[in-house]
Amino acid sequence: MKKLSFIAILILVLSLSFTGCSGNDKAETEQETKAVEPSTQGTPKEEVKADGEEKYEPLTFNYEIYGEKYEVVFEKAPERAVTLSQFMTEMLLALGLEDKMVGTAYMDNEIYPEFKEAYEGIEILSDKYPSKEVLFSVEPDFVSGWTSAFNEKRVASASEMMENGIHPYLATAIGGNGSLEAVYQDFRDLAKIFEVEEKGEEVINKMKAEVKAIQDKIGEISEAEMVKVFAFDSGETEPFVVSGGGVSGDIIRLAKGKNIFGEIEKGYATVSWEEVVAKQPDVIVIVDYGDTDYETKLNFLKDHPALKDLKAVKEERFVKIGLADMSPGVRNTKAIEELAKGFYPDKFE
Repeated sequence: MKKLSFIAILILVLSLSFTGCSGNDKAETEQETKAVEPSTQGTPKEEVKADGEEKYEPLTFNYEIYGEKYEVVFEKAPERAVTLSQFMTEMLLALGLEDKMVGTAYMDNEIYPEFKEAYEGIEILSDKYPSKEVLFSVEPDFVSGWTSAFNEKRVASASEMMENGIHPYLATAIGGNGSLEAVYQDFRDLAKIFEVEEKGEEVINKMKAEVKAIQDKIGEISEAEMVKVFAFDSGETEPFVVSGGGVSGDIIRLAKGKNIFGEIEKGYATVSWEEVVAKQPDVIVIVDYGDTDYETKLNFLKDHPALKDLKAVKEERFVKIGLADMSPGVRNTKAIEELAKGFYPDKFE
C-alpha cells in the first residue's frame, strides 16, 4: 500500500510540474508575439468568456501626431467617450453609442436631425475646445476629434491623455488622404472598438446604397460634360478652397463634379483669385460654418470685382453645404446628394 501511495504522489507532482511549464510557455509566447508584431492582436473569436460571450479582441492603432509616434491599444470597449468634433460626435451617435458618451464639443453646424434627441442627453463641454481640466473632469477613457485637439495648446497632448488613462483615436479619413472608403473603414474600426460591428456594417451598407441611388439619378456623364466646381471655404485676399485630396474632394467627385483645384493633393489649399477666374467654374460651392455665415460669403463672392464675369456668378449657380456635411462621417451621403442637385438640377426634378 505504501508503494502505491508513493507512486500516486509522484504522478501528482509530475502532473503539477508540467501544468506550470505550460502556463509559462503561453505567457512568453504572447509577449514574443506582441514584440514581433506590434499591430492588432487579440484572443481568437472562438475563445469565450465564462458567461458565453466572446472575449474582447485587443486592437492596436499607430498614429503620428505633431511628429510624435503613438501606439494606442484598446483592451476593452470604452465606457466614457468624449468627442471633440461634430463629425465624430455624429459617427458615434450613428453607431448608437450615446450611452457610452460623457461629453461633446466643437459643433460646426446644427446636429443632424435624426440624432437630436440622443445628442441632447450628452453633456456639452464647450462650444469650441474645452480646457484640459474640463476634459479630465468627466474622466474619459476615449477621446477623438480633429488632430488639432491632441495639442497642449488646444486641449492636451496625446501622451498626456494616455498618461491619464485616455485612449486617443484619430479617424483615417481626416487629412489629405481621406475618402469615402476611408470613412467606411473608420466606421468599421469604431464598431470593433465599441463592440457594435453589426451596427457598423448596417451604417456602411446604408451609405453605399444612398451613394448608388444618387449616382444612378445622375446617370453616365463624360468628363467633358461634368460641371466645373469651385468650392470656396473662406478667405478674402486669397481664397481658401476645397482641393482634390481629402474626403471633401472625394465628395465632389462622387457627386460627379470636376473640382477646378482637384489636382492639388491636399484636402484644402490657398490659391489666388486669378487662378479661379482662369479656370472658369460653372458652379460655386460655399462651405457654411463659423462666424462668417453663408449669406456673407455669398454676397462677398457676388460683389468681388474679379469674379463678376464668371458664368457661375452671372447665372447665380451657388450651392450651400455645411462644413459638417463635408467632414468625414455619416453626413457625407447627404453632402453628395446636395451637391449633385446643385450640379445637375434637371436630373432631380
